[in-house]
Amino acid sequence: MIKIESLSEGQYENIINDNCPSFSGIVAGECKGNLWVDNIEKPKIAIADSYAVGSFAFLGSINNEDENMTLRNYIISDIFNFLKQKGIYYFEYSVESDGLKPYIQKMFEGKKIQSEKEYSFRITESINKNYLLPDNLKMQRVDFDLWSKVMNGEFINDSFLTKRLLESWGSFDNFEKKSIGFCITYLDNIVAVIIGTARFKNIIPIDIETIDEFKHRGLGYSLTIEFVNQCIQRGLIAQWDCVESNSISRKLAEKAAFKLFNENEVFWFQI
Repeated sequence: MIKIESLSEGQYENIINDNCPSFSGIVAGECKGNLWVDNIEKPKIAIADSYAVGSFAFLGSINNEDENMTLRNYIISDIFNFLKQKGIYYFEYSVESDGLKPYIQKMFEGKKIQSEKEYSFRITESINKNYLLPDNLKMQRVDFDLWSKVMNGEFINDSFLTKRLLESWGSFDNFEKKSIGFCITYLDNIVAVIIGTARFKNIIPIDIETIDEFKHRGLGYSLTIEFVNQCIQRGLIAQWDCVESNSISRKLAEKAAFKLFNENEVFWFQI
């Protein structure tokens, strides 16, 4: 396996999957992440690591046991060490190709693997703007003016926005060209944020969070309305991914009229 930045359009057809823009976007060089492939010119398999998702994904196909063993040895010797150097002692992953799943599961035989279902939703229509923010809260689009205020230290918890934006896009310029984001602010605090953390073709996956003190006030729903409507205006499709245990996230997606279109599994084990 070879660690690279991205692949060109003529190289990645066999290893991308429209269902997983967070990882396919890394393969195509649309957004930031770590990427390994078996061959640069004609890759058959890729491993992508997304900060926003917090896990790895296997894409592509394996044709024989020799390829499977080669991949297994590389993961154990290199990727596990890559994680340990960052202080991470578990390996979390999804398999984004049905043909890969039996090989990957066999690869980790003997590990105590845990798993959870993951649901993916999309929406292709705008949402009626039927929300009212509580007093003193302000909806703000993540544009140049807001970013300038963040960079000038006008918000005491600026990392709530900057970390997810920069880890996903590398720079504000890249984000502005390819993605969308909104914040809700209260005085000098960013209390809730929604941001597109990847892009593949015209599909943008969502990362959304509200700080604990401001939860249960409908802020996530308000952000979702603004984000989706901005996507529709720009000809983009918003994708919402959540695991089975995160019932609050799923309920919010369904409240906003997102439609379930795909189910997968997320796996993890100690390394």
